[in-house]
Amino acid sequence: MHHGIAYGALVIISFSMQMNIGGTLDTKIKAFYDSYDYASFWQGREYENRSDRIALQRLLRYVTSPHLCIIDIGVGSGRMIPFYEHLWKECVFLDPSSHQLAHAQGMSKKGNTASFFVQGTVNTIPLPDASCDTAICIRIFHYVEDPDHAIKEIARILTPDGFLILEIPNKNHFKARIQSWFSREQKARLTSIDPVHIGKAQDSPFLNHNPRIIRILLERHEFEVKKMLSVSNFRSTFFKYIIPQPLLLWIEGIVQNPLARFWFGPSIYFLAKKKQ
Repeated sequence: MHHGIAYGALVIISFSMQMNIGGTLDTKIKAFYDSYDYASFWQGREYENRSDRIALQRLLRYVTSPHLCIIDIGVGSGRMIPFYEHLWKECVFLDPSSHQLAHAQGMSKKGNTASFFVQGTVNTIPLPDASCDTAICIRIFHYVEDPDHAIKEIARILTPDGFLILEIPNKNHFKARIQSWFSREQKARLTSIDPVHIGKAQDSPFLNHNPRIIRILLERHEFEVKKMLSVSNFRSTFFKYIIPQPLLLWIEGIVQNPLARFWFGPSIYFLAKKKQ
């Protein structure tokens, strides 16, 4: 059961003070996110950015929670805040980086929404059990080495019947499957249940995940998958060069739903509901 607006605010503020003053956040993780240049990352990726927005706005329409408290896990610079902040009474913006949280504060319009900016990671969310009715987690699982633990932690802080919008980097996307026809090593990577290490972002691992395994883990932790989307389906320099972006995004919006059944795109979105 939700703790209520006033009580929830006090609990969140208390945990936020512990994270910032008590120094409980892993310093290595914090240093990585503080130094990561997200502005440079998104340069030249406007198509991918807008594809994410299309997917999030589409899935938010299916969220039938009481809209009391939402948590954005890995809020980063706050690029998604305008699409949901006004719909919830309380918003918790979680990120390991104080610098990113400062950027997110600039994106927050607040209005009648109570907003809380908290340092933490998906592995150790500094909130009580069943404190949020909705969670979103976008562009975070690249850095998640133990998705089972992360999903379990998200389930812990969600209320019964709470909703999760989760994006994962898909190692079984169409281009990777084409490449596997010519490489035994690539084929073995795709059929494995383990994440694929595709490099490092500074000192942090950079991973792609098997969407079938993520679905199994969601169900293991008492989530019912309600909807899936295939996103950034035309993440190709060729397509982005020859097709005007408005047209490319229009096509993207049409195919996100049907292509999900084939795990087609490099990003897969899950809309999952926590069982009673």
